[in-house]
Amino acid sequence: MRSAFISPANALTSGNLVCGFLGLILASQGEFGWAAGLVGLGAGLDAVDGIAARHGDRDDQGFGADLDSLADMLTFGAAPAMMLYLSLLHEIHIAGIAVCLGFVLCGAWRLARFPLVASPRRYVGLPIPLAGVTAAIVAAVAPPADLALVVATFLTMLMISEVPFPTLFPKRRARQQAGEVDLEEPQLAQK
Repeated sequence: MRSAFISPANALTSGNLVCGFLGLILASQGEFGWAAGLVGLGAGLDAVDGIAARHGDRDDQGFGADLDSLADMLTFGAAPAMMLYLSLLHEIHIAGIAVCLGFVLCGAWRLARFPLVASPRRYVGLPIPLAGVTAAIVAAVAPPADLALVVATFLTMLMISEVPFPTLFPKRRARQQAGEVDLEEPQLAQK
């Protein structure tokens, strides 16, 4: 592996990915509270990796951005969907599977669409970290399965919607669009 790929930002992103994988393991063991905590920790690492990327080596921009999307897909897409299914939605059989699959697919589409529709002042669709953290909390709190199904469906649709969401860092996003700042920023706001 090239040393350009070894950076504080990529280490933080890798930590995010580890959180997602461990969250899947804990969910499979019925430890939904701990799994949700790991998704939350992953969100924290996701927010900080962009800060580290802006202050670090810019030679691995493409690698870092791709690694970030893969980590986000696992931590905020696959892990929360599995948590929802195992904790609650397995009771609803086919509808539960369909909504969890939709959550994963729409999360992937959201991540793929982000670079194509980025705006300096708003995001189009719900960022996947926010959707994933919310879904993980729902799985841990364990409301009635029908309510969890509605919430998961709503989150799924919001990720691919045209609904605008304000950015947490609008001035930084405006500078990015002008080409003045590294393309990575705290990922919690970005996706």
